[in-house]
Amino acid sequence: MQGKWKKHMEENMKATVKEGLKGFSGKLDGAIYYYHPRLKCTLMRRAPKMPVQAQNLDYTTIARQIKAIAPSEAYRNDFRNYLNHLRDRDDSIRLPSWYSLYVKMLWAMQAKYPDAVSLKTITREQIMAQNLPCRSVKTAVEDGLLAIIPGYQYMDKEI
Repeated sequence: MQGKWKKHMEENMKATVKEGLKGFSGKLDGAIYYYHPRLKCTLMRRAPKMPVQAQNLDYTTIARQIKAIAPSEAYRNDFRNYLNHLRDRDDSIRLPSWYSLYVKMLWAMQAKYPDAVSLKTITREQIMAQNLPCRSVKTAVEDGLLAIIPGYQYMDKEI
């Protein structure tokens, strides 16, 4: 078993430098390296060492389900614009990307509507069929899942 694990680690845990990119990214020696475009530098963090627990598996399932929704590019751009406006208004906003805000909004929606929404099973089809507030930035703001900013009415691209 240990031989298979070592082979897996050697094959999958290598850091790489890609041509044309300004950074070094990957996993090496218990650390994760990645390029942060807004900060314009390569960052390193320690790889997490968490024991396998039922809650971790639940979060894994939820993360995969959220990623499987695959929002449209127009929806993503609305979130990017929303986040930029939010950062302009308040310097204390520490969300690194549109995706962080998107996930935060989905968790808030599950907390607000626990009977209608389960992030373990949510799909794009369910969002559209049930007319859930996360279908656009505008509906999320109107439902109170996101803070009101000037011009949110124009961020109406659907997921």
